[in-house]
Amino acid sequence: MATRNVAVFIDAENLFKGYGKLDIPDVSMDDILDQLEKAASREAGSGSIALSRAYADWGRIGLEDYRRDVVRSGVETVQVFSVGKAEKNAADIVLVVDCLRAAADLDQLEVFILVSADGDFVPLVRRLHELNKYVIGATLANHPVNSVLEKEVDQYVALKVKPVPPAAALKPVFSADPGKPAAAAPKKAPAKKAAPKKAAPARKAVDKAPAEKPKVEAPPAKKKQQPPAPKQQPAAKANWHDMAREIAVVHKGPATSPEDYKAIIKKVLNDSKVRSFCDKLANQGGTLPILAMALKAAAPRLSPSDAKVSSLSRALRFALADTQYALARESDDVQPVLVRRQSNPAGMLPDLTLDDIARGVQ
Repeated sequence: MATRNVAVFIDAENLFKGYGKLDIPDVSMDDILDQLEKAASREAGSGSIALSRAYADWGRIGLEDYRRDVVRSGVETVQVFSVGKAEKNAADIVLVVDCLRAAADLDQLEVFILVSADGDFVPLVRRLHELNKYVIGATLANHPVNSVLEKEVDQYVALKVKPVPPAAALKPVFSADPGKPAAAAPKKAPAKKAAPKKAAPARKAVDKAPAEKPKVEAPPAKKKQQPPAPKQQPAAKANWHDMAREIAVVHKGPATSPEDYKAIIKKVLNDSKVRSFCDKLANQGGTLPILAMALKAAAPRLSPSDAKVSSLSRALRFALADTQYALARESDDVQPVLVRRQSNPAGMLPDLTLDDIARGVQ
């Protein structure tokens, strides 16, 4: 079973460039989700999408076909009615409330994707950071992005999408054709009646010898009850985003080759604040989206694609070789975590070489 720790919240009104213009994008929602999932896996080492919701006044004329495409993609469409004249903010408010509720109630969600270019979501991003969530912003490549929002998120994705087929070529939402009668369900064979069970033969009486009288033993002395041990207070949860903000840039440019990527990772790990971050993360078995915060702070333009791999986990298995850190995973359906190599924990993943990467070893 794949790890599902990504939540997607789509400001559909922002995709339309406002209800006044209602510029409905001729794009496939399936393609949008596919790009978002790949970007989250590549940069944050995350799993797949657990929930996805799109917010808009779907009763608007012209949104019918686009809503069908959204529903086919498995995205929940949330109908937002404007109570007053502030139509623009109605969907934003519902999105923020739902997003914060999911962040508070569903601990397994580690990566939140906001599909919007609207700067009004900056406070939401900051609150998600306070909850130690990794936040990705995304919008269509030709949409202008609010500069503060782009800076606040951990990663921004410019979506390059393919046009959807014409409406006539789209498959119906329901699998059954309403014009044809439903096929009759096959008749089940009548169940066979179980044969009556034969009565068990009566047991013969057995003469029993008179039982000896039990010896009466003195009751054991009561032990004095020890007072309960005082409960230990749980350790304060580290605020990873605050710690990441204290990390200075160690390397400004991108890597030029897999070897360069590996050298930059080792350079970054020599920084005292990055090493402190990683030590605390390894103590708690922290997942890769949290580690990605420190790496982005120290090397903003570094990407796993520089190491010619498709995901952060494979890039780090290559780059962390010969360092004090490694990745471990208990099973295929959980996220890899950062560990100390010398502790030799169960499930530690083997390092990858350049040859392993070229051969696509997982």
